[in-house]
Amino acid sequence: MKRSDIVRFLKMRHSIDYWSIPHFLFGAVTALLTVVIAVPAVFGFIATLILAIIWEFFEVQERIKENIRNKTADVLFPLVAFPATYLFVQYVVIEHERRVGLLVTVTIFFLYTNFMAWRARLDHDRDFMN
Repeated sequence: MKRSDIVRFLKMRHSIDYWSIPHFLFGAVTALLTVVIAVPAVFGFIATLILAIIWEFFEVQERIKENIRNKTADVLFPLVAFPATYLFVQYVVIEHERRVGLLVTVTIFFLYTNFMAWRARLDHDRDFMN
């Protein structure tokens, strides 16, 4: 492994953290919600983008310190998850009942990962403090 590869990995480490999981799941939840309530995909994607940006402003208000790469990744993760989930559900999960079940399951997982991440942050767990 070259020194430049190690430096690149370390820089990426500051972009991706345990909070990346809930951010990614947020994009999956919004995509599933878009499909289940039959909203146009473009509207769902734009809503996901706006909500991800608003969340980053909330983190600034709460004095959560993150570098610009991490903030960018926090906005990009839901934007990657949205089309991946949307396309998967549109072309693989055909029945509406299964889509609703998937929405409920992913939403519960999203809420659980958020709860655990916030709990770890409030307990001053170093991995969740960035």
